[in-house]
Amino acid sequence: MRKLVRHWQKSAVVFALFLSPLVVAQSAKLAIVIDDIGYHQKEDAQIYAMPTEISVAIIPSAPHARQRNEQAKQQGRDVLIHMPMQPLGQQKIETGGLKLGLSQDEVNDRVQTAKRIVSHAIGMNNHMGSAATSDSALMTKLMRSLKEQHLFFLDSRTIGRSVAGKIAKEYGVKSLDRHIFLDDSDLYADVQRQFQNAVRYAQKNGTAIVIGHPRKNTVAVLQAGLKNLPKDVQLVGIGSLWRNEKVVPARPFNLLFNDIPAPTSVAPFQSVPLLRGIPD
Repeated sequence: MRKLVRHWQKSAVVFALFLSPLVVAQSAKLAIVIDDIGYHQKEDAQIYAMPTEISVAIIPSAPHARQRNEQAKQQGRDVLIHMPMQPLGQQKIETGGLKLGLSQDEVNDRVQTAKRIVSHAIGMNNHMGSAATSDSALMTKLMRSLKEQHLFFLDSRTIGRSVAGKIAKEYGVKSLDRHIFLDDSDLYADVQRQFQNAVRYAQKNGTAIVIGHPRKNTVAVLQAGLKNLPKDVQLVGIGSLWRNEKVVPARPFNLLFNDIPAPTSVAPFQSVPLLRGIPD
């Protein structure tokens, strides 16, 4: 009988460990956002064929913006407004973008227009915007508008002196920062190297936010890389980071209980009241 009690005690300990959150390892999180969605149907289709954890950032003025917005919603894919913003250089930005000197009403109107087109967006990130995101006056107006629209801001960090995150915090707007650009160089080897850097960054820091574009080599690297992610890295949607969700890695069920039969199940045994039996 003492052996039987010890057996039950061991099973109880294992069961407690199984339930304990302390033994459930958290994966590193890898969030990938693909910018410039809405212009080219073939390239967009390749992105939308990828796992739904890949998030998309849609330019509101792009010709297929509304279709990509609805398609992402149907797939359960996180959507951002990829808002054109004024750069430091002389590059032109798309219609409806944010420029220095706009009034609060003008910023509100442009954000609202973008949200009507990309209606399923949960946040916004900047398209270009090195001048815009380093301008305190414009970022203040933007964060006021984003708060009204219940949108978070992902800073693409196109310039090191961005003030977007600081001002977002002041106005109670959740903000995230891009860590790795996947395809500043379009060479396959360079994109592959950046993907590997992103994985290592996630493993070291717990989270990596990666931005890429719907380009041939980017698609090829992602298709190969996502099939071979290390077991300690999990792909997540950008919304998971916004909501600060805890991600438990998907794993096959492992038998944690002792699979040795209980003493009362092993013959020969004798009948004992209220028990199936104990060994002779």
